[in-house]
Amino acid sequence: MGLPDFRWDDNLRAMPAHNNQRRTRRWSPIPTVTALALTAGTATPSWGQGPLFPDVTPFEYPLASPRVSGIVGRLLDLTRGDSRYGSEREAEAGIGETVPVVAISRGRLPVHLSLAAEVYGRFSLDDPRSALISNDWVVGVHATGDLSPRWRVDLHAYHESSHLGDEYAERFGALRVDWTREVASLWVRYTTGVFRFHGNFSYTLVDGLHLAPPAAAVAVDFRGRPWRFLGARLAPLAGVYSEGAAYSHWKVTSAVRVGVELEDAKDRRGIGLSIIYLNGLSTQRQFFRAKSQYVGVELRFDL
Repeated sequence: MGLPDFRWDDNLRAMPAHNNQRRTRRWSPIPTVTALALTAGTATPSWGQGPLFPDVTPFEYPLASPRVSGIVGRLLDLTRGDSRYGSEREAEAGIGETVPVVAISRGRLPVHLSLAAEVYGRFSLDDPRSALISNDWVVGVHATGDLSPRWRVDLHAYHESSHLGDEYAERFGALRVDWTREVASLWVRYTTGVFRFHGNFSYTLVDGLHLAPPAAAVAVDFRGRPWRFLGARLAPLAGVYSEGAAYSHWKVTSAVRVGVELEDAKDRRGIGLSIIYLNGLSTQRQFFRAKSQYVGVELRFDL
């Protein structure tokens, strides 16, 4: 039997917070291990050439993915709002970092393990208090292998949770959806020239809402050839990203990103300025069945 296609406000009433308190809480070691690894990786850069904290290219999400690699600030103009604020101006702040921890193999088929952490917060700019609407958290482990200079495979196991902002919950009397999940995800990337092609399949292993588990995504990235600008390298970039999930009857959410990236000539750290567009379902997990559409400006710092 398929899931009913109800609106987000019906969904909130369907999953009251007091019902979630009866479930046995599952302890996950991933947040603690991730925090320790991130701290150690920052404190010991001299280990970059050894088996611990190897000097390799970490996993990165596609350019137009709502999930981020780096520090990102977004100013959004929503023509279709996903929360009870409706259509308005909002801001989103996100940070995501992947730290290579152990080199399992080197040579022709290098494989390494990484620990990763991500957090996202969405804020209303039209509310007098700039109220926090929701915040989402992801922590996990990556196993990344380079099959050739063009092919990369990444197996990602992660814990994901989502929470309502206090101001939002108080204003609307909203209840938190129990978005607590353990997910296994496979990414495949193929690079040719200035293009990268991404494919993803994920399967939810543990889910507080008991939704249909599979999901998939595809993406194409374009990174133009850079030219010198004020001692750095300036390059155009563009990306298209689409995803769908069984719990939403495979409704497609698509995103586009077009901009430029200013990259340091000595390393790959840089600053990107882009125009972004999204149309489909909400990227805020508290409103996972709500429709969302926005255009915005994104400022991104690579870590």
